Amino acid sequence: MKRNIIYLVLFVTVLISSCQSNHDKRIPVALSLAENGRPDSALIQLNKIDQSMLSDLDMAMYSLAYTMAQDKTGIDIDNDSLIRTAYTYYYNRPEDSLYAKSQYYMGKYYALNDSSEKALQCFRKSIVMAKRKHDYDTQCLSLFQQSLILREYDPDKAMLCAKAANSIYNNLKGSKLSNKAYYLLNLAECISYKDDNPNICISLARKAIRYAIQSNDSITISNSYQDLASFYGLGGNITLALKATSESLRYNNKDDFSKIFALSQFYVLADSLTQAKRKLSEALPLNINDSCAYYSLKRDIAIKESDLANAESLADSTDFYLDKKNSENLKTRNTYYSLMLQKEIARTKALSESKWKSYVILLIAVSALIIILLMSFIFFQKKKQMNEKYEKGVKLHNMEIEHKEIQITTMRKFLLSKIGIIQRLQSLNQSKHKLLLLSKDDWEEIEIFLNSTDNDFVVKIKDDFPELTTKDIQFLMLVKLKLPYKSIALIYNIEEKSVKQRMFLFKKKLGLQNSKMSTKEFIERY
Repeated sequence: MKRNIIYLVLFVTVLISSCQSNHDKRIPVALSLAENGRPDSALIQLNKIDQSMLSDLDMAMYSLAYTMAQDKTGIDIDNDSLIRTAYTYYYNRPEDSLYAKSQYYMGKYYALNDSSEKALQCFRKSIVMAKRKHDYDTQCLSLFQQSLILREYDPDKAMLCAKAANSIYNNLKGSKLSNKAYYLLNLAECISYKDDNPNICISLARKAIRYAIQSNDSITISNSYQDLASFYGLGGNITLALKATSESLRYNNKDDFSKIFALSQFYVLADSLTQAKRKLSEALPLNINDSCAYYSLKRDIAIKESDLANAESLADSTDFYLDKKNSENLKTRNTYYSLMLQKEIARTKALSESKWKSYVILLIAVSALIIILLMSFIFFQKKKQMNEKYEKGVKLHNMEIEHKEIQITTMRKFLLSKIGIIQRLQSLNQSKHKLLLLSKDDWEEIEIFLNSTDNDFVVKIKDDFPELTTKDIQFLMLVKLKLPYKSIALIYNIEEKSVKQRMFLFKKKLGLQNSKMSTKEFIERY
């Protein structure tokens, strides 16, 4: 009996060994290459393999390795033909070491195809099993992807996922500095959805930049500076946002529309329209989304420059690309739901030919139709709101222009009636009189003149320097009129050097004691 058992064990062992020897050894090698940052080499290996000769196990591993290699080379997982093979095989094998990875990549596919709930289910399973199998890298990746989905409608949970991913990855042996930077940036972005105060986000982004610089990865450095710029923008610090975006472009080794566009946006916010237009001319939209943003920003610049004709033309361009974008989105979603519908129909036929099949198909079709109609309605509502907003902006702009024209006309009439005292002051250079007495009405006329022609000079200087006396302000009003010291001396019946001395004393009152700028230069620029 014992001998028979021994023979049986030996037979099973040999059988297992022979089965294992039939495995294509290139697949585990390719999987290892993809996991260790050599996806191109992995794809070369996998492309040499004849899929038709593979067993179910090898085909599942092949599909997972190929999906992983594509993902790591930057190719989006927008087709489930490969990953679904791996997902289906490992679905009932949760204890397999590759189960967590198959759930992760299936989750990425669902996330790219707007199936957020299905994606979250996959990521949750991946997190649990990856932790159990000590596959912390996959656990971090799943937490990262989960936070991306949750940040918009559950920022608290997204922030917890991002914190966990960052903490776990930092404790991994051999963790990459560039990845540390991205986990920090993701945490900062999740916090920005939760907290209106951008200071924490700015601090995390700066730390990410230090990691990126240590990694000597120019793309990571560029992306880190770009996120820092966004956080400065959220905090309203446009100057630092401009500086950070410029640094991002400096480290970028190729023309990146999003970063050039971001810099142009910050120039617009800083009212540096010439620089914004120059930078925007360097941007090359790569898709419909880029084109929509590009023409929208150009229209905003035209409105700010009061170029209404150009703004209207650009609005047409924006609407064109917006229509095209939404049309393609609807078409894509329609295709996606049609494919899903076809798959559901096929699965329903395979499962059963019962009478409930028709009800299921009808329910799916109606649901898809309702979704498409709802999306169409939302699109036209948004378009209507944009048109109303644009028309309102043009109307307000026209009202501002009309109001300014009335102000200019009124000011011109007023200045013509009050020009006498100014002419008297400016004629002092040629006057032979030793003294010019100014009445209270004269001072009021000068004050009104300066407020009208020099952007409320007297009003502003009274507000900015409340400690100045009436006589001080009157003296500075004469300086603002650019009267020579000789003329001011005649008005006050003093020596010209006394005027210069008085000008020097004003430096302290105006806070210029530590500045090289003279009182005269300060007042003329004020």
